[in-house]
Amino acid sequence: MSENRFVGQMTEFQIITPSAPLHSGPAADAPLDNEGLFGETFEVTGTKNGFVFGRLITDGYEGWMPKNCLGDLPVPNALLIAPMTHVTLRASVKSPSCFSLSLGAMVHVISKENDCAKITTLGGHGFLSNRHIQRLSKGQNSFKKISDSSADRDWVATAEDLIGSPYKWGGRTAWGLDCSALVQLSLLTAGINAPRDSGPQHHLGMSVIKETNLKRGDLVFWKGHVGIMQDHKRMLHCNAYHMAVTSELLSSANRRIAKIAGPITAFRRVSCNHSLV
Repeated sequence: MSENRFVGQMTEFQIITPSAPLHSGPAADAPLDNEGLFGETFEVTGTKNGFVFGRLITDGYEGWMPKNCLGDLPVPNALLIAPMTHVTLRASVKSPSCFSLSLGAMVHVISKENDCAKITTLGGHGFLSNRHIQRLSKGQNSFKKISDSSADRDWVATAEDLIGSPYKWGGRTAWGLDCSALVQLSLLTAGINAPRDSGPQHHLGMSVIKETNLKRGDLVFWKGHVGIMQDHKRMLHCNAYHMAVTSELLSSANRRIAKIAGPITAFRRVSCNHSLV
């Protein structure tokens, strides 16, 4: 893509790679702050050294992204709700894989062929399982569930599907993510647009006063960390101790985390009936 396409007024592009790093500076070795996903929109406001500065429309996160991660794709009309999937050359399980996508990627579905969705890619089109996507209803941030077993699962089940995914600071894919990305991406499948970082996520939903009242889907916060309750005792979180998404007793996790981050700062209950940002 020509460098001068990014010069001048604000311009919006789609991410055309499976994921796109969002760095704190215009260099590949600058700290990773976040990652964009295929099909998400990135608003460009500047360019330098082969990188563009701007913000990810999904969550407003700002940073520097390699310009070769951006291009032109149609407006997405479906969201990937599986932990990961392969985009294949043809609508067949025997077809060669073109590339892989992670939970939260946004795609433009052209048509359906048997159990596959035909999607637009930069080079033309590809296919993925229709069971792995959830239709977007009216634009990028409004969701309507499709009638299949994948879409009918609760958002905590989506997070549970990521158990074992490796920890990665600033990561936001099934191949590497952090604690707040696990929360953000899982809630996205329920139509809730959560902030990217655990600090702002403190304001999601309503407060739960007593630990004894915790239930599935409640969030637990420490300074700089967040976990998802699976029931009234067990918690799911992506952490640097296990270096992976892990399920463990809240009491056990708290004894370890409190030594580093201090005591629990909040319990929050998230409603899936509306966006809470």
